[in-house]
Amino acid sequence: MFFCMKKFFLLTVAGLMAGALCASAQPPMGMGQMPPMGQMPEGMEMPKILTPEEKTAEMTQKYNLTDEQQAAVLELNKKYDGKLELRMEQQTEQRDFRKMTDAEREQFMNEMMSRMNEMQEKQAEIEKNQKAYENDLSSILDKKQLRKYRTDQRRAEAERQQAMQRGFGGGGMMPPGGGFPGGGFPGGGFGGPGGF
Repeated sequence: MFFCMKKFFLLTVAGLMAGALCASAQPPMGMGQMPPMGQMPEGMEMPKILTPEEKTAEMTQKYNLTDEQQAAVLELNKKYDGKLELRMEQQTEQRDFRKMTDAEREQFMNEMMSRMNEMQEKQAEIEKNQKAYENDLSSILDKKQLRKYRTDQRRAEAERQQAMQRGFGGGGMMPPGGGFPGGGFPGGGFGGPGGF
């Protein structure tokens, strides 16, 4: 599950970077074009981030929690609030990469790489927190509830993966071979030669 989430994260970062590089000077989005930076591809939405209370209420209904379990899950959800998902920050303004000077391009790419590194560090921390959360949750839920929780998590991950495939390549968003002339993305990957 965590590998799939990491792949989802990397695909999102690549999409945002590609959007930042080429979207602002493009005509309105059509087939084979990336959405502007900070926007998800058509048909995809950022998942709603629930408050600890909303998450607990949802879990209470799905897993038929007792009052004691509900109180323990609420405390757990408060403890991990904001630590289990990547929350997208306000995106920077769009700039036309083709109109930048070489120095501006270099600075822009350095900023993007720095942001990507920060996001990768955050993702590693999130994965660690998700494992700890599930471990703590396993001491609250009974075996049947925990099995249903894990099944639901796998199903949600599969749905995210399907949405990513539809949005980034599977649904005609990307031209054959990837998102840049010659195919793929810089360094390969995401549809180009040697990519994943």
